[in-house]
Amino acid sequence: MTEKLFYENAYLKECRSKIVDILEENGRIKVVLDKTIFYPEGGGQPSDTGTIDDLKVSYVYEDNGIIYHCMEDRPKNKNVICKVDFKKRFDYMQQHSGEHLLSGAIFTLFNGNNRGFHLGKDYVTIDIDIEHMDQRMVKRIENLVNEYICRNSTIETHMVSKSESKKFPLRKPVKNGLKNIRIVQVPNMDCCACCGIHVSMTGEIGILKILKVERYKKMTRIYFKCGSRALEDFQEEHRIIMDLSRDFSVDTCHIEDSINSERNEIKDLLVENKHMRQVLAREEAKNIMENNSSNIILKGYDRKKFDQIKLIASIISKEESKKCILILYSTLDNRVLFANNLNVEINCGKLFKDNIKDFDGKGGGNVHQAQGAFSVKDDVIKFSNFLYSSVVSTVS
Repeated sequence: MTEKLFYENAYLKECRSKIVDILEENGRIKVVLDKTIFYPEGGGQPSDTGTIDDLKVSYVYEDNGIIYHCMEDRPKNKNVICKVDFKKRFDYMQQHSGEHLLSGAIFTLFNGNNRGFHLGKDYVTIDIDIEHMDQRMVKRIENLVNEYICRNSTIETHMVSKSESKKFPLRKPVKNGLKNIRIVQVPNMDCCACCGIHVSMTGEIGILKILKVERYKKMTRIYFKCGSRALEDFQEEHRIIMDLSRDFSVDTCHIEDSINSERNEIKDLLVENKHMRQVLAREEAKNIMENNSSNIILKGYDRKKFDQIKLIASIISKEESKKCILILYSTLDNRVLFANNLNVEINCGKLFKDNIKDFDGKGGGNVHQAQGAFSVKDDVIKFSNFLYSSVVSTVS
């Protein structure tokens, strides 16, 4: 059994330990100590990292009371100095403690139960068995949690038996089969069984900010940040807001109005642009039909995108008086369109499938139409010419 110093003092950053055993498994070294400050992954909380004799500890886990410290290098000494990455440790303590208060507030206000907890590097979530939460509920929850934080109450831990645990106001029952139960309690705020480590006082959480809520498997998933994470998030969002305020030349309180105005203007311009594209496509389609006596048309564009080419092809294909085979390509985005509405047996998709890879392209289609994309300009031109030659020889 490894002595768990992190339970005795969660703020301990360094200790001296003795190596009990060193195992090697799949190229990974696992060190067992007589006592450790490294918290092993568990209870939704990731493991600590740090060093043993200045050698990196990348992951820590517990199995049958023994804590294994996963390392890349084997320590040389029997007696070693352990140092935990306390910045990461304290961050986890803030997030995990905030999660307890958040779960407690939801249980108090709406009788909602925490069904899942994830403490990751980039975000923290809990899953609550309430299918829908509106913004009014979210605001009430957030306000109550931060009220809890401001009380700066002591976060207590108790190691008790299963029978003794029944004396505590637990918000969810203890799992069966447990003999010794570690209870984390903040009086009048939250109380539940938990193996994680936490800050000593609620004030150390700093602040809790709910970022968003979403429906998840008939529950509600809540994303939130506490302490330093919440501060960094606010600082970044504030930077963005100030940049927008400068760009729009308005006070921060008028940014939303300016963005809405720009959005409406963009919508109008998009409608106008779509109309102009259709007008230009019709003109180009008319020009192609009037100036090409052949029913096999090959044409490339270096200033039209593929979407414009597809629009031109669509207009020509609908013209009953001009049945033809179209090979239109764009060197602006290196794509080609191949369409056949002639009464000739040419399978556009098969022709692509059998040959396009020879030109370093990708694409496909059906009997009547296919399209492909290429990395370089020369390949789309060569493949388009190949299609034209293939069609001419077939039609002839």
